[in-house]
Amino acid sequence: MTVEYLRAVHARLGGLSRADRRRALEALSAQLEELAEVGGDPVAVLGEPGHYAADLLDALADESSDSSPSWRVFGVPIETRGPVSAEVRSRVWDPANPRLFVPRLFGVGWSLNLGAVAVRTGLIRPDDADADVLRSIPEPDLSAVRRVPLIIAGMTAATLALLWRSLPSSVASGFGITGQPRGDAPKWTLLGAVALGLGPALWARRRNVPVEDRLVRAARATSLSVISASVVAATVAQARRPGGRWGLLTVAALPAALAGSLAVIVMPLRSGLRRAWHAASASPSQSAPSKDETP
Repeated sequence: MTVEYLRAVHARLGGLSRADRRRALEALSAQLEELAEVGGDPVAVLGEPGHYAADLLDALADESSDSSPSWRVFGVPIETRGPVSAEVRSRVWDPANPRLFVPRLFGVGWSLNLGAVAVRTGLIRPDDADADVLRSIPEPDLSAVRRVPLIIAGMTAATLALLWRSLPSSVASGFGITGQPRGDAPKWTLLGAVALGLGPALWARRRNVPVEDRLVRAARATSLSVISASVVAATVAQARRPGGRWGLLTVAALPAALAGSLAVIVMPLRSGLRRAWHAASASPSQSAPSKDETP
């Protein structure tokens, strides 16, 4: 009953910032643990989950949000903190937030909420990424997804190293929407494209961060490593076979980057869901979830 109550409240807190939601659920979890020790009924003491969540939303409605953008100009969000802030990073994975587009991690405009994409495509439910599920994700799965962007970035760097001597001194400096190069630049500028994928891949390897943030880091790094690989591939192909519309490779990489980002979060999350469900089923102190709740 405790787990079901916590999940029911979590599913109704999509209007809160990630920081407020985390603090509220931690406080509720502590209350539920105390009630479980004395055999209390959460519904009898705290009320129905929907009423509890509604009261909580009302109480926090006027508080500021750590994950809201730095400011807005004519309704357009502007963020200056960038992805170095965990609260800002959390925007890209927020399943409880139904909005597909959220303020960018840095700069002006919006970016995609991968959590909302995963929910709308049926990969997960809004309440699947709770604390119990995150704690249940096997460590090997976490390690594996954090290696994904590093493998992609490493293969990109290795391929460029093998082809480096065969490239001309000047290469394409960018591509237009038709796939044609916009201009020329020294070939050493390709090292910047490699760094676009390698830097975030190394950054995602940090272990002393919360599980959810490790997954978000891996997702962002995977997306950037795929884009980095596409830029290098398009530039090398343009240099070796001029005249083609090789820049279209960078356009094709966008859905691949999205799919990769979702995969490195959803796959370990579903492993955690299975383990959490089995643990709840085996625990005599908790009622087994219904078949509809099986991940």
